[in-house]
Amino acid sequence: MDKLNVIIIGGGLSGLSAAVELCARGHKTVVLEQHRYSGGRTYSFIDAATGDSIDNGQHLMMGCYHATRRYMRILGTEYLTLLQPSLRIVFLHPSKRSIHLACPPLPAPLHLLGGLIGFKGVPLKNRLEMLRVAKQLFYTSLSKEQDLDKLNVEEWLVKLGQSNLSRKFLWDVITIGALNNHPKNVSALMLFQVLRAAFLGKREYSSLLLPRAGLSDVLVNPAVEFIRRNGGNVLLGTEVSKVHFEDEKIISVSTREGKEFRAQVFLSAVPWFGLDRILSNSGISSELVIKTPSREICDWDRFKPSSIISLQLWFDRKIMEEEFAALVDTRVQWVFDKSLKFLSPLVSKAVKQQKEKGQHLSLVISGAQEFMEMSKEELLTIALIDLRRVLPKAKNANIVHSVVIKEKRATFSPSPGLEAIRPLPNTSFPNLFLAGDWTATGYPATIEGAVMSGRKAAELVHSKI
Repeated sequence: MDKLNVIIIGGGLSGLSAAVELCARGHKTVVLEQHRYSGGRTYSFIDAATGDSIDNGQHLMMGCYHATRRYMRILGTEYLTLLQPSLRIVFLHPSKRSIHLACPPLPAPLHLLGGLIGFKGVPLKNRLEMLRVAKQLFYTSLSKEQDLDKLNVEEWLVKLGQSNLSRKFLWDVITIGALNNHPKNVSALMLFQVLRAAFLGKREYSSLLLPRAGLSDVLVNPAVEFIRRNGGNVLLGTEVSKVHFEDEKIISVSTREGKEFRAQVFLSAVPWFGLDRILSNSGISSELVIKTPSREICDWDRFKPSSIISLQLWFDRKIMEEEFAALVDTRVQWVFDKSLKFLSPLVSKAVKQQKEKGQHLSLVISGAQEFMEMSKEELLTIALIDLRRVLPKAKNANIVHSVVIKEKRATFSPSPGLEAIRPLPNTSFPNLFLAGDWTATGYPATIEGAVMSGRKAAELVHSKI
């Protein structure tokens, strides 16, 4: 077998991002992916009953996703997204109905201040107290970040004098949406980093970036095509089970089917539990391989998964006017209108006309551990109750079709103190590198974290070849 330049283990976004970067620089790269599809937890598929494109999980992107936007520009897919001119979020509440957070078209950070002052979901005194959080974003230091990582989000917000109303109507919504867990479970540092990235710099950084096609069409399939077009390959259904080393270097990997692949450099882009399995099968102690920013040992037991449930609901009529909204005091946290925008071009004109009478909504429950054992019927009941509490037109609407997607290990939960042991991209093996949204990106488990990690690892690989 010919010796390859680079082998990447894992064809999720971090692996694809690394492969795109390496292929763009002329390195022969092969991605080995255990599933029959690429994209990891970020992919879409066509629902056979409706012809609609469905994402495996609803993802929120933002203008501050610099690595992701660069990645899409390389792939030529940025036109498949729409960036808000300025941040605008509609909040739906059972008693207050519709509330708007709308940042005015002012330079950053004045747009944030204007948006908070004008946020009428809470009394003026609560909006003024929100400015204390905004003030915190203007400066940082290593010692401040270390202190923040000792606190959970709830503790930090209480320390900053944020009332229950301020937390419920704004900060908790942002936390759960960005960090996929509840404020008492996640590091204050992670929320701080997200807020700084979004609200400092250009105004567009805080705007939401909305896909206009399925995530596979925006982020995955064009990457696979780019890799193959530039001398690389993506092999699906190829699960790496072991790595083999000699003279303190990795020399090859073997698959569950017994195939062996040799290369100069190897890059692991699988989740922490996947890497743990591969290292254990190979007789390699992770303590001797993984490097961390703090030089502490990377304790796998401290990485806890956080789940997401996505509910795709097709109604017999239109019940929501907004393109998306955050829900407050409900179990469902976000709802998105997916009608027609994500319809397969193969669907007939008659079907499209029929669909125009109804509406396809995508609902999200993040940090959904307590809901994971519920049946589809129970989850649909919860979703319908919540929608009818905040959308008057939902009271007489009927669900004509539904798909429920449970992602048990959708993300890692960025608990306080975890930042110190998230792995660096380089390891003790000089030709083994790591990528993944769980590595030391400075971000929570997001599309941006995954893409950024792949790019960073690719840059290190490039320097070694």
